Amino acid sequence: MDVVKREKLYAPIIVLVLIILCATAAPLWGWSQQESARKAHLRGGVELAIPRTLGVSGDTLQCFSGSQGALLNPGCFTTADPSQPGDCTSRSSHFLVQYLFPDLFEMRRLRGFAFLSNDADTVFPSAGALLIPIENGSVRFPTAAELANLQVNNVASPGDTSQVFVDLFAEEILVGPESRVALVLVLQFPDGGQLTAATQGPAIAADSEAPNADCDFFTIDGGASGTWFAPAYDPGDPNSLPLDWGFVALFGPLTVAVEETTWTHVKRLYQVP
Repeated sequence: MDVVKREKLYAPIIVLVLIILCATAAPLWGWSQQESARKAHLRGGVELAIPRTLGVSGDTLQCFSGSQGALLNPGCFTTADPSQPGDCTSRSSHFLVQYLFPDLFEMRRLRGFAFLSNDADTVFPSAGALLIPIENGSVRFPTAAELANLQVNNVASPGDTSQVFVDLFAEEILVGPESRVALVLVLQFPDGGQLTAATQGPAIAADSEAPNADCDFFTIDGGASGTWFAPAYDPGDPNSLPLDWGFVALFGPLTVAVEETTWTHVKRLYQVP
């Protein structure tokens, strides 16, 4: 099982904006040995021009804790081995992942996860969630096969700077007390889209306020090389910012109430005369 060690990533100053989160974070617990990744330098950032409310309901869990953020595209990072130029152009081989550690009092079912999308024209090719066991205090990264077989395809953005919800209720992803798993939220970016401004180009909202929660990673080659990158925060570097993806997981009960129906419909189902 491959585990990589965290190195600090350095980012130039990007414009901060207010993100109002109407949700309460559930408790988190993490690994004793932190996962990490190779350094990648953020070469650009775009202001989220209009503060937006991320409206979620029910039991929620998120990694980020701040109220400020920026628009982020994984193509904005420069990386090496494998390399990309940091021109803010996304590729279908770009995946953002976020590790969450549910510590729930009872067994719950993942309803899905929400995030803010920048551009109404963006369709994310795939998204999903993985349960990865915590073993010896560490958690592995997703495999290329797991990334290639996410549960939801063609996740459309309903508008500019809009909330997107990835519905995963039908997948029956269950977590509960002493589950000893990481819940890994995954989002694939579209090919060839360039982030140039607010509402222009594929991007999601990311928290850029300290402290950095150290649960965010990305791959630029679909996980094929096994090399992952991550943002990190050096408080001694004035050009460095903490970054946490703005994903919010929503949980619900194990089952849903039976949908009410009319007696006429019931008779049709059973061919009652």
